[in-house]
Amino acid sequence: MGSVAWPTVGLGLALVMSYIGTVALALLGLMPLWFAVPAVAAITYLSYTVLHESVHGSICGNNASLRWLNKALGYVAGWIVMIPLTAHRQEHMAHHRYANDEANDPDYHVGSMCGSILAPLLAVAQAWASQFQFYAKNCWSSAPPRRNLALCLEVAAGLIPRLAILASGYWLEGLALFVFAWLLGAIVLLYLFAFIVQHPHERVGRYLDTSTILVPRPLTWLWMFQNYHAIHHLFPRVPFYRYASLYDEIEETMVAKGAPVYRLTSSGLSGSAAHS
Repeated sequence: MGSVAWPTVGLGLALVMSYIGTVALALLGLMPLWFAVPAVAAITYLSYTVLHESVHGSICGNNASLRWLNKALGYVAGWIVMIPLTAHRQEHMAHHRYANDEANDPDYHVGSMCGSILAPLLAVAQAWASQFQFYAKNCWSSAPPRRNLALCLEVAAGLIPRLAILASGYWLEGLALFVFAWLLGAIVLLYLFAFIVQHPHERVGRYLDTSTILVPRPLTWLWMFQNYHAIHHLFPRVPFYRYASLYDEIEETMVAKGAPVYRLTSSGLSGSAAHS
């Protein structure tokens, strides 16, 4: 905590180049949509980690001279995920303050995303809209004008090029890449980053409101270490790739505090993994 997260910087740069390259190749007909769509979905899913780290200032750490880099990567990742950094920072911090509080947690609705066939789509739509609703209700009137301007510019930067591509006649490619692939990536993102790690969305309080799910290391990387989501809620400024090692250091404390810890087995999640 406090050091510059160069692996996150590398990840962010790789993802923006991959996103632009994949979209460009698909529009030029040099990459089939059956390959480009899952690729964009995966990039969308992975890009949220960079946005998330930027929200918490985990990229620049305590290096004030690199705050611009922290913001820049957040803006770019937000452009890919189509969630503006300016709005998400406010909404996400409220989630941390009130995790699983039905009245105050802006992400509480995610707990019902597996309730029906359409529930995942509704959860994504609500999660996207809640960014703007929360900012409009709690921040717009009191925020400095430059912050509101930054939000407007982020929205314009996200919408204008995508709408221009659709208007240029690439409606099939645009819908496939900017709607279907985005929805696919966002559903996976919500499920892994917000639903399963806080299920059943009832516990509140430090050590209790989020879970740790122990899985093989390759799955941990695919999960972007959010299976250690409890570590993130305890220490929000620790870079994501350090969650596992930090968990190993404080496992005994987490057990003593009653933190929910599970292990993924062939029959599903087994509880109290840390006690075994």
